[in-house]
Amino acid sequence: MPANAICSKAILPWLLLSCADALLHTPPVFDGSIGAGAGQVVTSGTATMLQVGEATAVENMEFLAKTLQKFEKFAEGAEESVKSRHEQESQRLKDALARAADPNVRAALEQTVAANKESLKETEGIYSNMAEFSKQMNSLLKSATKSGYGCSQISCGLHASCTDTMEGALCLCNEGYIGQGKDCRAPADMMPHRLVTEGRDVKATDMHVTVFDGNKIAVVYRDQSRNDAGALVVGTVQEAGLADLSPPEFFTGADGKAFSPVVAGTGGRRVAVAWRDDNQMGTCRLRAAALGTSGIRGAEMALTWGQTIDFCNKQAHKMSVMGFDNNRVMVVYADKAKTLAAEPFGNSILAEIGPLGNVSVLGNFRFTDHAVARLEATKIGRNNFVLAARGAKAVDDMNPQVFTRQEAMAVYGELAGDDLVFDPNPVNLEPEKGQIWARGISLVAENTFAYAYQDAAHMQIKMAVLQIDPESHRMQVVQTPTVISKGFSPYVSMISVPYAEKDPHTLIYYQGSDNSALVNLCAWDPQLRKLHKCEDMTWLAEKMTSTSGVSFGGGKSFMVFASESGVPYYSVFGLSKKS
Repeated sequence: MPANAICSKAILPWLLLSCADALLHTPPVFDGSIGAGAGQVVTSGTATMLQVGEATAVENMEFLAKTLQKFEKFAEGAEESVKSRHEQESQRLKDALARAADPNVRAALEQTVAANKESLKETEGIYSNMAEFSKQMNSLLKSATKSGYGCSQISCGLHASCTDTMEGALCLCNEGYIGQGKDCRAPADMMPHRLVTEGRDVKATDMHVTVFDGNKIAVVYRDQSRNDAGALVVGTVQEAGLADLSPPEFFTGADGKAFSPVVAGTGGRRVAVAWRDDNQMGTCRLRAAALGTSGIRGAEMALTWGQTIDFCNKQAHKMSVMGFDNNRVMVVYADKAKTLAAEPFGNSILAEIGPLGNVSVLGNFRFTDHAVARLEATKIGRNNFVLAARGAKAVDDMNPQVFTRQEAMAVYGELAGDDLVFDPNPVNLEPEKGQIWARGISLVAENTFAYAYQDAAHMQIKMAVLQIDPESHRMQVVQTPTVISKGFSPYVSMISVPYAEKDPHTLIYYQGSDNSALVNLCAWDPQLRKLHKCEDMTWLAEKMTSTSGVSFGGGKSFMVFASESGVPYYSVFGLSKKS
C-alpha cells in the first residue's frame, strides 16, 4: 500500500481511509531485557548480574526461548560441520579407490564409501529434527505474554489490532492512526473539519452534498439558528482530502425557510437547489446559480443567482434532484392533482440553467399514479437513472381485494431530448410487506444498481441488487433482499461506485446500535451475481443528526454531517485494498 494512502480501519482485504498519510506501525523490537520486579531490569547475557529469588514464569519462558534458539543454532552448525567432514572423508575414500588395484581392497573401499553416505544421511536427519523441534517450540512460545495472555484473550481499542510478539500480545494502532493501541485516533490534520469557519454559530440539519465538474462539491443545509434559512456552501476538494470552501450563502433570502433542501451540479459550473418552505404544507421551490461568471481571477467560486421559481404546493416530503449535460436538472417530487379530490401522484420537472443562474422549465413528467414519499435517485448512465420511492399500494382494477405493496419501489427513467421518460412497470422489492422507511440507491456496475432500505416491521436493514437490460430497459432482481444489519437506523443511504468500476462494491452508511456512524461494504460478483465479503466499520464514533455522502472517484468519498448540537462538519474517507 502506498505510504501516502489515506486510511482508517482494516476490514478483511480493505482499509477504510480517513487520513492523508499512512503511518506504518511496527511492533517494538525486543531488546533483550525483561522485567525483574519493581525498579529492576535484568539484562540477558550479562554474566555478572545475579538473580535474586525464584524466576518468574515469564523469565522461565524467556530463558527457554533463548535456550531453544541456541539449541537450534547448535543443531544447524553441527549439521554443517558433520557434512563438511563427511565430504572430506568421502573424497579421501574416492581417491584411495582410484589408486587401488587389488579387487578385495576396492570392494572394501566401496563398502566404506556407501557406509559413509548412509552415516551422513542419518546424522543430517538427527540434527535437522533437532532444529525443527526448536523452531516449533519457539513458534508456540510466540503467543505467550508477560501476563499469560495471547491475542485471543485480549481486546484492543477502536482502530487497533492485536499482534503476537515475543514481548507478548500487543495492541497496535491500525495504519493511519496514532496512539498506544487503546486510544488510537486520526492525526489532528485529518480529523473532521468544520464546514463553516467564519461568522456566527450555525445549527445545521437536513444536510445534502453533491459532487460536480470534477472535484467541486456543493453542500446545502437548513440553519436552525437563522430561523430555518437555507444555506449553500461550494468548494473544491484537494488530493489530500482537505476542502477549499466558500462562506455560506443563503439561497432563501433573509426571511425564507428551507426544509429538506437538495442540491445538484452540472458540468457547466452551475448548481440547482430544490426545497420546500414549510415542513408540512410547503411550496416547492427551485433556484440555481452559476459559478465564476465574472471571469475575475480568484472569484472562480463566486455565485451568480437566478430567480426562485415555485412548481408545487402542499408539500411535506423530501425531493430528489439530479444534474445532466447541457446544464439541465431534474427534480422528482410528490405531487397532487389540481382537482377537487387532489389525487396524489409522483411527478418530475425538467429545467435548464442559464449562464446567469436563471431557470427555464422544459416540462413536467409524471412517473407514477400513486402517492410517493422518501424519494432517492441514482444515475445509471449519462442520461438514464433509477428512482427509489415508498409508494402507496397498487390495487388491481378488476379486483379491489388484490393489491401489491409498493413501499420498496424502483422506477427506471431516462432523459430523451427535452423529455423525461419513465418505465410504467416498476419493480417492487417487498410486494407483500409494509413499513419500509429510509432507503438509498446506488450504481454498482454497468447496468447494475443496489437498493438498501430499513425494514421497520422486522427492524432490519436489507439490500437487493438489480440489473437493467440494455435493450428493453426492464429491471430484474438478481440478488434478492439480504439482511445487512439488525436494528433501527434513522438514515440508510448509499454511495455509488465507492471503489472502482472494474472491482464493483456496494457501500451503505447508517447508524449503529450504539449511535455511531457505520459503513457497510460488500463485494459484488458479476459472474455469480452475488454479494459477498460484507463487513461493517465505524467511520465516526459519535451520533449525528444529519449526514450525506458522495463519491468523487479514486475510491474516495466526501461526507458531511452535523453533530448533536448542530455543528456542521465534513470529512473525507476512501477505500484501498490491502497489499
